[in-house]
Amino acid sequence: MKWYVIRTKPRQEQRALVNLENQDIAAYLPQVTLQRVRRGKRTAATEALFPGYIFAQLDDFAGRFHKIRSTFGVQKMLMFGEQPATIPDALIEELKNIELDPHTRNAAEHQSSPQVNDNVEISTGPFAGFVAKIIELDGDSRCIVLLDWLQQEVKATFSYNDLNKI
Repeated sequence: MKWYVIRTKPRQEQRALVNLENQDIAAYLPQVTLQRVRRGKRTAATEALFPGYIFAQLDDFAGRFHKIRSTFGVQKMLMFGEQPATIPDALIEELKNIELDPHTRNAAEHQSSPQVNDNVEISTGPFAGFVAKIIELDGDSRCIVLLDWLQQEVKATFSYNDLNKI
């Protein structure tokens, strides 16, 4: 049996997955847990690793092709010319192992990302080496810090990648 790539309708990966499984078609949706900032607070959110795509394992592609295409949530089968796109079993197994690995599955929960009132050191740019205090989270990957510069407190926005928690 081979794994095939299915393109889903926007944000309907779960719907397509459930509907395919209801038709006794083995389907797989790789997911990843990410940290999101909402209203100034960090929360863990689970999202599709490949948004808009799921994988289905079939032994009779020709017999199931029209059934899959008419499934709610499915947009189309990914094709290369007349041939359907296939994925090696080893790659699917590797994705499943990565997803099940507790280190990667809970990485977002255990990630040591800066929080409001944390002291951080700026690691890149003209302010490298300066110590600052986080005063606000600004989106998924930035924060506003307060740093001492020329004997004044200055607000500046930095990416989390530019900061090291002290």
